[in-house]
Amino acid sequence: MINKDSSVKWLKTGLAILLVWLQPFSSSTAQELFMEGKVSTPYKERDMTISVDGNHLLYSIHSYNDDARMIVEMKQNEASWSEPTVVSFSGNYKDIEPMFSPDGTRLYFASDRPMREGDESKDYNIWYVDKMKQGWGEPMALDTMINTEGEEFFPSVSNAGTLYFTATRSDTKGKEDIYYSKLTNGKYTKPVSLDSAINSMTYEFNSFINPEEKYLIFSSYKRSDGFGGGDLYISYQKEGKWQPAINLGDKINSSKLDYCPFVSRDGKTFYFTSSRKENMKAKTVSELRELMSLPRNGFDDIYYISMDQLPK
Repeated sequence: MINKDSSVKWLKTGLAILLVWLQPFSSSTAQELFMEGKVSTPYKERDMTISVDGNHLLYSIHSYNDDARMIVEMKQNEASWSEPTVVSFSGNYKDIEPMFSPDGTRLYFASDRPMREGDESKDYNIWYVDKMKQGWGEPMALDTMINTEGEEFFPSVSNAGTLYFTATRSDTKGKEDIYYSKLTNGKYTKPVSLDSAINSMTYEFNSFINPEEKYLIFSSYKRSDGFGGGDLYISYQKEGKWQPAINLGDKINSSKLDYCPFVSRDGKTFYFTSSRKENMKAKTVSELRELMSLPRNGFDDIYYISMDQLPK
């Protein structure tokens, strides 16, 4: 005889697994946690990127105090997604912000690993690693035209090879700026700080460039139209000129930090990281522990929403 309660339990479990499997290919009219319990957990997850075919995703996991930062990967087969595992080139240094090139053959990331023997600076620089048939190649640092004694973060590359990234330099318009550098004859040109349509006197950081360079999504902090902790903005490029950035609004932004944007290769789904949290009020130790054992506990989680919900 079939146990009704057991059948219902297995049905719910199967549906939950199916939803996790389908999430990367689905869109939402409201921001939702991405792969709750699989990717978005009680721990700190951020900086997600997905391969062109949608079957390989990477993101970074951090310790609560950020003493440890590593890049992990997950692969999908016909049945499900694998458990996250640390990529072969990560784990010894603080590695963050993986980003596939548009064709998926190369992965860019930021790291505090030494640029050369004897380097003890511990500043963040931009690196890349090629995707091989079996695993990954050896990490290589971009040259000193890009990597300086300052900080370089969050690389994102267009189809033309133009690199967009965050940096702290002497010519910044504010505290942090978003720069771009064109790839000419295999070499990066001198980085240029984007104009005032994007950069301001405050903080601009973590930008995702559309492969065709039609739009740029980035975060900014302390703008007059912000919601509090750092918001996501979008700027469209028309006739070669960037238009004034638009706040993505309260469907996406919160009073906490919202950042680390990524758009699926088909252009249908927008992913981002947020430190937003649910009501964390508790009256007992057990209640507090329960709240802290779930996502949305104030540490970073990854969310997604349909690109149709972004302002035009």
